[in-house]
Amino acid sequence: MSKAIPHKALGVIFLCLLLLAGWLTYAIFNKTFASYDEVTLQTSKIGLQLPQRADVKVRGVIVGEVLEFEANSQGAELTLGFYGDEIEQIPADVTGSIVPKTLFGEKYVSLEVPEGSTPDPALQAGSTIPRTEVAIEVEEVLSDLYPLLRTVQPADLNMTLNALATALEGRGEELGENLETLDSYLKRLNPHIPQLIDDLRLTAQVSDVYADVTPEIAEILRNTITTTGTLEDRDAKVRALYQDVAAFSDTSRRFLDTNGDNLIRLGELGRQQLRVFAKYAPEYPCLLKGIANAAPRQAESFRGFTLHIVLETLPNQPRGYNPNDTPRYGDKRGPDCANLPTPPWTQQNPVRHQPDFNDGVDESTGKGTSRVAPSWGTGYEGSVAEAGLLKALLGPALGRTAADVPDLAVLLVGPMARGAEVSLR
Repeated sequence: MSKAIPHKALGVIFLCLLLLAGWLTYAIFNKTFASYDEVTLQTSKIGLQLPQRADVKVRGVIVGEVLEFEANSQGAELTLGFYGDEIEQIPADVTGSIVPKTLFGEKYVSLEVPEGSTPDPALQAGSTIPRTEVAIEVEEVLSDLYPLLRTVQPADLNMTLNALATALEGRGEELGENLETLDSYLKRLNPHIPQLIDDLRLTAQVSDVYADVTPEIAEILRNTITTTGTLEDRDAKVRALYQDVAAFSDTSRRFLDTNGDNLIRLGELGRQQLRVFAKYAPEYPCLLKGIANAAPRQAESFRGFTLHIVLETLPNQPRGYNPNDTPRYGDKRGPDCANLPTPPWTQQNPVRHQPDFNDGVDESTGKGTSRVAPSWGTGYEGSVAEAGLLKALLGPALGRTAADVPDLAVLLVGPMARGAEVSLR
């Protein structure tokens, strides 16, 4: 029994020694008992991607390791631990960056010594290496590439790379030519980039315009469908219209072939007349209005499909005709409405006068009449009362009633009843 107790104690001691050896091995591996000169390095957020105990190198030589890292608003702060007196060999103005060992390898801290820098003064424990822009592009690329690399399956990536390598094997010269061709294209394309940007901007504006008018375009298309359906329903009539137009075109062509020269000649001959018409164009409105105003009186003159006029013979003129009375057309006063569209005889108390035209008559005849049709006169001569009296006197002689006596008899007898002399030669 006394012997068994020491054996148990020895077993416990052995287990304790075994655990102690394991812990010491772990502590030595983690360098728990190692002493470091600690320095803080400010980095971007890519510093958070460093593995535990990442290497710290200067010119490719390991001088320490990353002890810990902590995130902050600017990125991360790394605590670097330098071995022994290695810190004394590092200049104080050293800068740091995080780079990968290989494209797909782990990252480490690389301390960059400026050109011509010396370890005097040297980097001190507790110092802070400020954030540097060295290799910042590489950091950003790797930071953006890291999630992609974690997503891509290594086996699939390996197969892709092998296939790409096989496809490019032995085709370096062709690939180089293609790259040179692409380079020439890009050199010619680059000067047109601003214009291309302007075209794209204008294309966007045109697209906006099309978007605004799309409802109208749709409405036009719907109306087109309706129009097409209408034309289809009236196909026979449309065909007949085209045939009539074709026949009319043939007739017009034959007419123009036959009378083309005559039409040209007509235009040449009508040039002077058209110039006269154009000259007197301002007179047309008052002339047409005068004709329209005279229409009721003209209808009165031809009432009952019989011409009703007042014929008045003139006595011997106080003068005879002479060579100066040769008719001519010399009046070129231009367009003149004169008394149109309301001539004097249409007014309440007209004043009669003979127009003085340059027509070859050196003076007017001095005679005129205000009676153009019955009831136009202002006195008894030519009046309805005189015509009724004459018809009553001529009726018994003609064996007719006064109402059946023609107006022509009144016109012939009226001047003689007033004392005019009519001689026959």
